[in-house]
Amino acid sequence: MLAISHAPLERMGKITVVPYKFSHFKRLVVRPHEDIIKKAVKLSDTEWANSIGKEAVEAYTCFVDGEIFCIGGLNILWEGVGELWVIGSVAIPKHKFSYMKIVKFYMKYFKEKYKLRRVQAQIVDDYDMLKRFAERLGFVYEGTLHNYCGGDLDNCMYAIWDQK
Repeated sequence: MLAISHAPLERMGKITVVPYKFSHFKRLVVRPHEDIIKKAVKLSDTEWANSIGKEAVEAYTCFVDGEIFCIGGLNILWEGVGELWVIGSVAIPKHKFSYMKIVKFYMKYFKEKYKLRRVQAQIVDDYDMLKRFAERLGFVYEGTLHNYCGGDLDNCMYAIWDQK
């Protein structure tokens, strides 16, 4: 289980960042594509909330005006390689600049703390807005993972890596 006592960045604009807790997940009103992912991976909210605590080395919850804005974190796949993930709310477009700054901060923080040479992120294939967001962060499209979640959902793999 996660044992994080504080967030390294606690505020950006109207967004407050705190360590993730199991109870946060059920309060998050997700974007429409997140519901599609939940159905594809066949996880209940409780199972998904638990998997965050088991798989993530660090996870944080962002709040705006007392409402959960997003939950995000990092899973270490193996030494030097991590997967960044965010489960967001419908409010993200209203605070996109602060959101971008928070994601950039945590990408840099995770990369330095865990000595990551590669950071990857998966994006559901049909969500062009999220693909453009990843590309603005510097991620490069690497390919499509067909039927990745066991259903008919395709995920696109994006990554940033150290050049040799």
